[in-house]
Amino acid sequence: MKKICILDYGLGNIKSLYNALKKIGFEPDFFSEKKKTNYDIIFIPGVGSFKKGSNLILQKKYLKFFEKSFENNTIIFGICLGMQLMLSEGEENGINPGLNFIEGKVKLLPKKNIILPVIGWNKVKFKHTSKFKFLSKYQQQKFYFIHSYVANLKIKENELSFSEYEKIKYTSSIFQNNIFGTQFHPEKSGDIGLEFLKDFIEYF
Repeated sequence: MKKICILDYGLGNIKSLYNALKKIGFEPDFFSEKKKTNYDIIFIPGVGSFKKGSNLILQKKYLKFFEKSFENNTIIFGICLGMQLMLSEGEENGINPGLNFIEGKVKLLPKKNIILPVIGWNKVKFKHTSKFKFLSKYQQQKFYFIHSYVANLKIKENELSFSEYEKIKYTSSIFQNNIFGTQFHPEKSGDIGLEFLKDFIEYF
């Protein structure tokens, strides 16, 4: 069975993610400095502000954990704020640094004629389905979103999918090597979200 870790750094909705992973047959751990386990996949959940998330996740204990994970070719999967924190910086409540796993900035969606935050179900249009064949199954499927800020990637090839809200197109998932992230919440997206998590974990 795949060894899975949920990074509980203080801002993630860890209970729903934990329950979702249990429901699809996995036994996730929570991060602990005492454990020396080499994980197959690390999930970075996240709900809240980029500034607070930045202050929490850039602690030395987490950076050392990530450094070791890169050495072991571990898959790292960020969800919502967890995805945003993997970029270079965010503009919520001032400029704050991210983990810089993927080059890009987190910016507020244009406010003109739209209501923020974005809340609800939205279609996801996946790219790179020839590279990650399991994604074809989820093309144009609806997943659950709640956010006001979005990823602005430096390299467009890092965009794994996009979605639209009030005719505004934005990045809804990202990837680079072993790094993946979704702006949507698969763990809150009902059966389709659970299937997505299961297929993702089993694919790698």
